[in-house]
Formats: sequence, structure tokens, C-alpha cells
Amino acid sequence: MLQDNFMSFQRFRYAKWAIALLALCIALYVLDNPPLKPGGGTMLGYGLGTLGALLIVFLLLLGVRKRAYASRMGTLRGWLSAHVYLGLALAVVATLHCGFEFGWNVHTFAYALTMAVIISGIWGVALYLYHPSLMGDLLDGRTLDQIAQDLRDLDDRCRMLAQGRPPALLALIEESAAGQIFSKRRQRLTGRNRNCATARVLARLREVGDQADANANEIYTLQFRRLQQLKRIRSFVRLRTLTEIWLLFHVPMSIALLVALIAHIVSVFFYW
Repeated sequence: MLQDNFMSFQRFRYAKWAIALLALCIALYVLDNPPLKPGGGTMLGYGLGTLGALLIVFLLLLGVRKRAYASRMGTLRGWLSAHVYLGLALAVVATLHCGFEFGWNVHTFAYALTMAVIISGIWGVALYLYHPSLMGDLLDGRTLDQIAQDLRDLDDRCRMLAQGRPPALLALIEESAAGQIFSKRRQRLTGRNRNCATARVLARLREVGDQADANANEIYTLQFRRLQQLKRIRSFVRLRTLTEIWLLFHVPMSIALLVALIAHIVSVFFYW
């Protein structure tokens, strides 16, 4: 629910801060009357540049705060809320700082990296908003190891029910038990396995359903439950894979942004 997520932390405290900050920056930009043209080399440009640099440093500190479990410097949810709203504000501050002037240089490269990090951050916001709660629903509050144990228990029950039955039935159960969660790595992105052994076994059991006895019918029910558990695991892995892919982009780009920011500042103060 909206009131429970980090976006609405303390009645949108940091959203209000970001809006107030942007209103001030835009007003100063509109009222500014530099001798030549707006840009990073004016007094306002230096001020906005300093503000932008401070915002970048603050945003990078979220990674430090996430690992400081005993920290008393605010809650992690509050830091995340500030990270999102001030990160969005940074897009406007950085654009005003450069005065909409771009070129093939380290300054525009730093700006481009800033925008890339912010855009990837928007992707991260979507992941954090929807995936944690969805992951909880998929796993019913249990770990992957616990669900894997459930699968093993279902397989053992099926084997017991298959005792004294035709060997072909036990072979189907073993085929299902030996099946992989994903037969190909790329299936982690879709959360589906079209070569699912349990699905194949269910189809075979369904074909003989009319002639089956009570034990065979119970095996079918257990195999159906097994397939539902597999679908939950696959959906969970898909969501976790998407989150890992996001981090693969967002974290290195954030580090690259810090390096580009330092290069930008050094070039301004030592070569201009």
C-alpha cells in the first residue's frame, strides 16, 4: 500500500524537500541575468554545480548507509526516500547548471552519466516498489530452501504411493523429480521453462486419469502441487534476476559518475 512504501515516507517529506529545492533553483535561473549567457561558468552556474556535486555525494552515501546496520543516522527507508526524490531533483539541477549547453567534452560526459544513473534509478524504483511485496507473495514468507524441501517431500510421498504400482509410474515420478528449475539460463528472464519435466509428467498422468485408481489420482494431485511450487520459484528467480541486472548497471555507472564528477571539477578549476 502507498502509505507503507518508501515513496511516501513521513507524508512525502523528501518529495516536498525536492519540490522546494527545484522551485528555488528554477526561480534563481529565471531571474539570473549573466553578462553573456547562462552556464556553468556564471556565479549561479557555480552555485548550482556545487549543489549538484553535493547531491551526487549524498546519493552515493546510500550504499554506505545500507551496510551500516547499527547506524543511528535515520532509517534506511528514509534514506531510500531521500535518495529517490533528491535523485530526480538532480536531473533538473544538473541541466540548469550547464545552462542547456552541451559538447564533446568531459563536462557533457559527466552530465550524460548523471542522466544515465538517474534513468537506471527510475528502473530501480519500479523494482523496489513492486518486486519485494511480489516476492513475498510468491514465497508465502518462506525461503527458497524451505520450498525446495517441500518439493523433496512431495517426491517422497509420490514414491511411497507408487510402491507396488507398474514401474512406468515410478519412472514418471523420478523423471519429474530429476527435472531442472530452468533448462536454459536465459529462462531466468522469462520465469518459464517450456521443457519442464513435471509439466510433461502431469500431461502423461492426465492421459491415464480415467483408468487410474485412488493412489494414481493422489500422485497426480501431488504432481500438480509440485508444478505450482516450481512456478512460484521460477517467478521469484525471474524477479531476483531482473534486480541483479539492474544493480549490474546502476552501481558501476554510479562509480563512473563519481570519477567523471572529479574530472569535471578538476578541469574547471585547473584548466579553465
